[in-house]
Amino acid sequence: MYLTINPYFLYIIKNVPIDLKCDFLNATTKEFFMTKYEFPEAERKALEKLNIPFVIYQFIDKRVVTLLVTNGMCRIMGMKREDIVVLFDRDMYKDTHPDDKARVADAALKFAQGGDSYDCVYRTMSHILGDYAIIHAHGEHFFSDSGVMLSCTMYMVEGFGSDVENSVTEKMASNFKDMMSKESLIRDNFYDTLTGLPNMSYFLTLAEAGKKTIEEKGQTPAMIFFDMVGMKFFNEKYGLREGDNLLVSFSMILKKYFPNENCGRMGQDHFAVFTELDGVEEILKSIFEDAKYANKGRSLPVHVGIYSDDFENVTASSACDRAKIASDKTKGVYNSTFSYFDDFMKEAAAHQEYVLHTFEIAIENGWIQPYYQQIVRSVNGLVCDEEALARWIDPVKGMIPPNHFIYVLEDAKLIHKLDLYMLECVLRDLELTIEKGGTAVPVSINFSKYDFQLCDLVEEIKKRVEASTIGPELITIEITESVSSLEEEFVTTQIARFHEAGFKVWMDDFGSGFSSLNMLQKFDFDVLKFDMKFMREFGASRKNHIILTELVKMATKLGIETVVEGVETVEQVKFLREIGATKLQGFYFAKPVSMEEWLEIYGANIGNIIEDMEQSLYYEKIGRVNIVEPDVNADYNWTANEFFGQIPTGIVEFRKDSVAIMRYNNTYAKFLLKMGYVDETELGKELIVTNRWPREAFIDVIRKCVDNKNWVYFEEMHDSGLSIDVFLKYLGTNPVTKSVAIEVAIVNIANN
Repeated sequence: MYLTINPYFLYIIKNVPIDLKCDFLNATTKEFFMTKYEFPEAERKALEKLNIPFVIYQFIDKRVVTLLVTNGMCRIMGMKREDIVVLFDRDMYKDTHPDDKARVADAALKFAQGGDSYDCVYRTMSHILGDYAIIHAHGEHFFSDSGVMLSCTMYMVEGFGSDVENSVTEKMASNFKDMMSKESLIRDNFYDTLTGLPNMSYFLTLAEAGKKTIEEKGQTPAMIFFDMVGMKFFNEKYGLREGDNLLVSFSMILKKYFPNENCGRMGQDHFAVFTELDGVEEILKSIFEDAKYANKGRSLPVHVGIYSDDFENVTASSACDRAKIASDKTKGVYNSTFSYFDDFMKEAAAHQEYVLHTFEIAIENGWIQPYYQQIVRSVNGLVCDEEALARWIDPVKGMIPPNHFIYVLEDAKLIHKLDLYMLECVLRDLELTIEKGGTAVPVSINFSKYDFQLCDLVEEIKKRVEASTIGPELITIEITESVSSLEEEFVTTQIARFHEAGFKVWMDDFGSGFSSLNMLQKFDFDVLKFDMKFMREFGASRKNHIILTELVKMATKLGIETVVEGVETVEQVKFLREIGATKLQGFYFAKPVSMEEWLEIYGANIGNIIEDMEQSLYYEKIGRVNIVEPDVNADYNWTANEFFGQIPTGIVEFRKDSVAIMRYNNTYAKFLLKMGYVDETELGKELIVTNRWPREAFIDVIRKCVDNKNWVYFEEMHDSGLSIDVFLKYLGTNPVTKSVAIEVAIVNIANN
């Protein structure tokens, strides 16, 4: 026998500290580690004939490579020698029990990297018996005559899964629990416990070494990043256990096309693979097809990003980051697709680095500031709120748009620092406004799920507001739909805490995702803010109008005010007033401006008029009235649904010297035009004042209505040659101007 285990080397391996041992091994055999050891032919044949079940391995390029398999090993596995070599090199622990897979793989890797010895008990599926066999594996290092370190591992069958009476089996089962509880195994593992794939850190180590091997073969290395689309909603629909089943199924698909150690689970629903670039697209098409039927058809599409070293030779970690950026290119597309990292993405990645590097400096130097966009109340055209929007004015890059830095800070878990800094700026600007004698209105600030995850958001906001001279009624909390992914009870509690502290809570971007209606049912919001996509697609189809009408109607019935953002045309203003939208925001009324510009505008006494907060409750009450379906049934035994078409309904304010149309539905607007009370051009203005007063008889009826407080029915009121039957209801009196608001519902119009 030419290959022998040298006792001297075994002594060194077992007794030298691990760090010195690795230095020693590297120093003595460094030139052999990257080359696969070849047995002399006579020696190989002699070893392979042995009936003792063992395998000889070599650790090359950060992974274990199978060199030799004995007849005894072929016999206990029931497989051909060449099939065992392929299996062990591609996915050594494919048939290992899921509960043991990560533990055994970790122990084997530590041993291969120079550990004292390998002594592990685990369960693996026997294809001969169709049951799990309990295997006891024991390995030792030894050196060839040329100084190459090899490993010999012997495998012994200790029992079977169904062998419950076997005392060894019982003892092994007990040992499994003990071993899994050891902190070192949890802290220092290399494999993902769910899928058995290398975890992120080990995968990147393997990829770094594997990249060199691919290059030595004259091939181009490629990093592939896989992102399963819609995992959150899949878990909500089918449960977390089914989600885990899908992840395992997908990992099996990857192992079908790539060796186990070429794949890695990067966390959550993300996977990565390093391989040769040649033929990647065909393999991905096959993976996409297999993924359709994964987990018995309960599957998801996959977005894939590819980074090729042809683009630029970077580290495995950077290649993986760039592949992920490429996979994000197709966000919003619900089908499997792949994208390559390109120059545009490289520029975006460089920008991302710049944002992270400069963020703290930008805050310290005040490069990031709130720009304020006014929100107008639809019933009076007055400014009732403002939204604070973050603007980064960089001395190097100029204006950096929010969509170029917000997502970067979210990914880096820094967004809470920006949002709390914005709050501090808003409090400072409100104090300055009041100090200069200006009228302050509530300012809304955006917060996302990350803010709730990264700090006690309610406490942090309360602390800053209490340290200022500004009350909570002037700070509005805008919560994005992303909070729907947080625990329901937690979100409910946080909203309640905000309300208890005196803050109003708005739901931002309502209608932008799948969870909007569900959130509306679960959480107590004061205002719904509709996503600007409704206005962006306003002219696309009539469906948009119908959906928005019904959503506003629903909110009104629930007693919730509405804000529609992105308003840019007079046609949009007229439509939104007709359907009962409470507040409007967009470039039609005002663009976002800095505090400096805001002070200049109001110092010059130009711009939109700001609502007096003493009148806010009066206007809020008017805004909450359902003019699309007037609730006359509260005082009379019929509803608007009993009539054909929409009942002409509006809210009229009687002032000392004029009559203002504060709200109107579509049919009431037509009535006003027909009767000559307003012109077509008036309907889009912030404040609609009628061209003439109603008849004196109508004014007398109004006085009676104020005294009644409920719906009052009046027949045969005459105006412009018509006989009009109308319901009237007193809504309130403006506490400052003493103007009176009346709801008008017209139920019959006929010629005299």
